[in-house]
Amino acid sequence: MTGVVMEAHGPGLGPTTPLELVDCLRRRLGLLPALAESADGEIARTVLLDDEDRLTSAAYDLACEYALPVGNPTALEWMPTWTRMQSDRIRGETFQSLFQDNSQEGYITSRRFLIEHPADSGESLRELVSESGVRPPPGGYTAIPADHLHRSAGGETWWWPCPVCRWPMAVTGTTVRCRYIPHANVYRLAEARTPRSRPSLSRVDEGRPRSTTPAPRPGAGAQCVDHGVWRFVVVPGASELRIAQRLEKLGASVALWPELDRYDLRVTAGKAEFRVDVKEYRSPHRLIADLRAKAPSARILLPQTHEYQWETLRAALPSLNVTTETKFCTEIRRALRTS
Repeated sequence: MTGVVMEAHGPGLGPTTPLELVDCLRRRLGLLPALAESADGEIARTVLLDDEDRLTSAAYDLACEYALPVGNPTALEWMPTWTRMQSDRIRGETFQSLFQDNSQEGYITSRRFLIEHPADSGESLRELVSESGVRPPPGGYTAIPADHLHRSAGGETWWWPCPVCRWPMAVTGTTVRCRYIPHANVYRLAEARTPRSRPSLSRVDEGRPRSTTPAPRPGAGAQCVDHGVWRFVVVPGASELRIAQRLEKLGASVALWPELDRYDLRVTAGKAEFRVDVKEYRSPHRLIADLRAKAPSARILLPQTHEYQWETLRAALPSLNVTTETKFCTEIRRALRTS
């Protein structure tokens, strides 16, 4: 890889030995000449490895958005699954499995189930699937990844659901947080005092919005949806459901994923009707590229966690109708008052 990086940077502009390259992996990518003028500030600010030489959450997340098919997938089985993820393919396969009899009601029920139950004990998930009659995602539920489990001194394993998306949070030493940075309430892990007691978490990022600290759940027999389904279905779905609930509290009527997901939300406020597509990308430049490649079928709405991207999108795509969650809620209040 040192040779590949040297070729990308040009003579004398990048690391020239493997050790120099390794050292660069612990620094912001924007410090490297080839990325110093990067149009994507998210990439320039990203550090690949943390102090323990583990892939950082920011790098992990951006890698998911920029993942492209590379070579023969069968020949790349040794690589982590997220390196081969393609968001459109994962969404397509997952949503196709939810169509069932092509009914709108069945689609909403199955998709909502997937978003609200991305992880639980295997027994609970089987009961929920049986009672609701929903169709599980492709491949069903699988064992929780090892780096999302904590093993206590007594040998038991534990996991914690993210307060926002309910998927197992990553465990790195004594730090527990969701892999998706906008959900990343950060917790400190306190080992159990006795082998039979449970470990606990304490919040260490008080500057973020308040949320209930999750309780530990037994890892034995616990299951979750695949990482790709979580990242490209559950994560945006959690925002879509939250925004829909917020609009309903204002007094609007909200239909989820109309016309089998042609767009995300149809909002009725009095006599006014609005159609919006919620877009939640870590990289605004990746979002711009996707919007240029495929024109949206509804107005673009950026959730609260991504409202800082509004100016960038407006500058890059001036003809596109883009709003933010805050602006849109104000618009709905005005429409309701007018009615």
